Amino acid sequence: MIIGLTGMSGAGKSTVSKILGENGYTVIDCDTVARAVITRSPCIDEVREKFPEVFTEGEFDRNKARKLLFADWNKIQAYQRIVFPYVTYELLRQIKLSTVNCQLSTVLDAPTLYQSKVDDFCVQIIAVIASRERCIERIIDRDKISREDAVARLENQHSENFFREHANLLIENNGDIADLEKGVLKCQSKLNKIIKLQQKQNR
Repeated sequence: MIIGLTGMSGAGKSTVSKILGENGYTVIDCDTVARAVITRSPCIDEVREKFPEVFTEGEFDRNKARKLLFADWNKIQAYQRIVFPYVTYELLRQIKLSTVNCQLSTVLDAPTLYQSKVDDFCVQIIAVIASRERCIERIIDRDKISREDAVARLENQHSENFFREHANLLIENNGDIADLEKGVLKCQSKLNKIIKLQQKQNR
């Protein structure tokens, strides 16, 4: 079973992904896949043609991309239209490989799960959410950026209400790590019941 993991920036999705991996799930980090894909031709050539300003001495500059693209919704969409088809192809290849030895399920850790249409592959979707202010604080601390930049980044992503309406399972992360771990275990318990039910139906 393919499970999508997404959520608000700063909500703690990476920590949830780590916990699920430690608990036996196969996790595919879609950001890592995207970072690899963006360095390859023809994807990198298309990005260079459309956005030459995010390159430094001929190399894709992630810091420039974050600053110049991710604060502008129209530029984000144009960038994603180029990159997502290449990322999706690579994800499908890795999913096929992961299912060979997968003990539980494969989790796609994907911040842009819905934008990339990767949710089409997922039987269940987990969204990690938190209050807007907590997310802003965490983004500032994590990325060492100004509050203004953190707010702009958050506002150019899906809202908390969007995830509440579109995800199958929610993990709210407004407390400490112990509370988050309890939330993940509760979510995992629900997933395990769903997996067992599907296995029973497929017999």
